[in-house]
Amino acid sequence: MAAVSHLKNKKEAKLREGVEKVMARCGSGGGPISVKILVDLLSGHNLEIDSKEMAKIDRIADDDGNIERHEFMEFAKKSNVIKEYMDAEKSKNIDKAELAFKAIDRDNSGYIDAGELGKLGGKMNKEKREALMTKLDKDGDGKITLEEFRTLFK
Repeated sequence: MAAVSHLKNKKEAKLREGVEKVMARCGSGGGPISVKILVDLLSGHNLEIDSKEMAKIDRIADDDGNIERHEFMEFAKKSNVIKEYMDAEKSKNIDKAELAFKAIDRDNSGYIDAGELGKLGGKMNKEKREALMTKLDKDGDGKITLEEFRTLFK
């Protein structure tokens, strides 16, 4: 029973985190969410709010076209379009991770080894590179797979 509760809490935390990102992009700064900015944000991602969800937004928006944070959070938990937006954002992060991984995996082996990580150079000294390798190489085989590398982008 505790495991189910933990999974539910983890799922709720991820949802809350995603919704917080949506609210931040709507320029709420801790205040109400602008319906116009929300609609523009979703439209910019080629997502349309269906009439049923728009009616819900209209009901919870005040006369100035703003939605209080707690009301938006409740709306977002049940909103298909907000879920689609969060899925699209997650997909973007996956693409960024894969692009970065491929840029480091110079020999196209499908993993990053200590040598490839060492070629990053820059401001990362040997100690920091070793710490990064230890952090990312979850199975300890001396190679960082794409899935292990993705943890940097979560």
